[in-house]
Order: sequence, then structure tokens, then C-alpha cells
Amino acid sequence: MRGNIFIITGPSGVGKTTIANELLKRRPQLKKVVTYTTRPSRPGETDGISYHFVDEATLTSLLNAGELFESARVYDTLYGSKKSDVEKLLLAGNDVLFVIDVQGAKTIQQEHPETIVIFIDAESDETLMKHLTARDQGKTVNLEERMRAIKNERDYGASCRYRVVNQEGNLENTVEEVLRIMDSLVTSLASDVT
Repeated sequence: MRGNIFIITGPSGVGKTTIANELLKRRPQLKKVVTYTTRPSRPGETDGISYHFVDEATLTSLLNAGELFESARVYDTLYGSKKSDVEKLLLAGNDVLFVIDVQGAKTIQQEHPETIVIFIDAESDETLMKHLTARDQGKTVNLEERMRAIKNERDYGASCRYRVVNQEGNLENTVEEVLRIMDSLVTSLASDVT
């Protein structure tokens, strides 16, 4: 049976990657698509696991050749995922997980309306800015622009069918809530097929 496509999205600094890593540990049939990016790696990120870190020419070449499932330019950085990577996982019966920004989520949703978007939100703008500043330590590219984008990203989240607030110090509750959403949808989608 073909798998489902899930997107974890939300504003910068909300904890998308941390939540996704927990989901991947707990759901063996859930596989993350490793996205290509032209941005430099952050401390703790590994090429081929966190992202495929490539130069602009390489990613533009994949885009022009029609090999990308989705792509987006965010904060002067190009991101994209290969169609072949996504298709291979789906055909093997895996559920596919994208961990991407709001712009990428919108792009995939437009092209693939069957995609299930789960928006991760913070308790407040202040919480997000605190996380961004702590993560930044003077190194995050376009920090000011990311902070300005918070309102638009959170407005998009308010329109999403599935929205989970990642409460400060309650990662376990957030992960459990996302798993409940996924489990209910996978069960519902499976019964629609039979």
C-alpha cells in the first residue's frame, strides 16, 4: 500500500526538527525526506542526514531538469526535495515526512492536495523570538527577517486544519498530540481505501 505525505511546518525556532526527530524514532514506517539546501550547515547538522548541502548551481540544475518534488527560496537560500526520493519512499509503503518552512508547505500543498499539514506553533511571538535569539548566537542568517515573518507564518497556521502548540517545556505532550493526529489520519485513510 502506498504511503501518505505528512508535513511538519511552523515558524523558525518553534522546534520542528526536534519534534520530527522524536516522531521518526517512534514510527518506523515514517521516513524523512532529506531536503537539498544551499545554506551552510549549522552545528550538529550532518550532510545527507540533516540536509544535502549543495551549491546554488547544483540545486538550480536539479530544478531546471524537473527533478524536484518541491522547491522554495527562503531568506536567500534555495531548498528542494527530489521527486525520486519521495516516490521511492511512498512506493515502499512508507509515510513520508517533510520538515519544512511555511513557504515550502504551501508549495507542496498546492501541487499535492492529499498532503497532510501539521502546523507547529508556539505559545507566543515572544517565545519564538527567544528561541531564535538563543539559537542564533549571532550566526543565524537573516535573523531580523525571520522575526518579521513570524506574524505571516502564524497567520497561515491559524488556517491549517491541524495545529499543535509546542508549549515550553512540554515536548512530550506535543509529540504525543502529533502522533495522535497521524494515527487517526492513517487509520481513516486506510479505511477509505478498503
